[in-house]
Amino acid sequence: MTCMFRQLAAALAASFCLAGPARATSYSVDFTDLWWNSPAGSEDGWGMNVIQQDQTLFLTFFLYGTDGTARWYVASGATPTNPQPVGAVRFSGTLYQTTGPWFGGPFNRAAVPTEVGTVTLTFDSPQTGTLSYSIGGTPVVKAIERQNYRVNSVGGSYAGGLVALGTACVVPGDNNKPVDILGTTTVTQTATQITFRTTFTASNGAPSTCTFVGTYAQKGRMASVPSGNFSCVVGGQQANAGVFTMSALDSQLNGFHATFEGRDQFCTYNGRFGGTRNATG
Repeated sequence: MTCMFRQLAAALAASFCLAGPARATSYSVDFTDLWWNSPAGSEDGWGMNVIQQDQTLFLTFFLYGTDGTARWYVASGATPTNPQPVGAVRFSGTLYQTTGPWFGGPFNRAAVPTEVGTVTLTFDSPQTGTLSYSIGGTPVVKAIERQNYRVNSVGGSYAGGLVALGTACVVPGDNNKPVDILGTTTVTQTATQITFRTTFTASNGAPSTCTFVGTYAQKGRMASVPSGNFSCVVGGQQANAGVFTMSALDSQLNGFHATFEGRDQFCTYNGRFGGTRNATG
């Protein structure tokens, strides 16, 4: 048997045309979250909200003046900086201090924003980054990470699975071949472990199952699977086995999606894992 994944791709391409996207927005991983200083909790009371829409970030900060009183600072239009750093995503924009009328009185928009400096966010992973800003000529640089409150629930039944490309294959002809393992994916989860089980029909008509089991780590609204093992059974016989990781695992009401990396005895795989929640899931 040649690369099992490639055979599955040929069989499934004709019957399935869906998969979860790797990106939470059309531009990048969705960095929308509450962020704070790394290591987590080292500056309780300091923080930053990030709201992303396509290529634009809206930032609000929890900052304090020299007298220790709270200050409002915002960047209403941080956009991508080109060229981007290798392996990272960077946004920059103008930083404003906001003041205004008493909340119980009439609002005067013209009195609110004052330009005070610049801000740059460099994300080196879906969960961590570096914040650099300057206010009135005072520079500040902080390592940041998503702030965690609750563990999201990924568990349920989905229509979807894995789409990827195979590289570094034992059989050179399998390189850059599409990998599609799509069917019904059932997810079970605890606070520290997650299992994805995708059932489908192989090219020879045999019922088949691929099972992915790994550690589960929540960071803000995103999660990851930093280590895991997978295996596939075709027609009751073991077909392949390997290791995998997932990053930017985002679970929402209608489904989930993540970036997938893995390898087995045939190839190395890079792609996307996700699905749309079934009506009964």
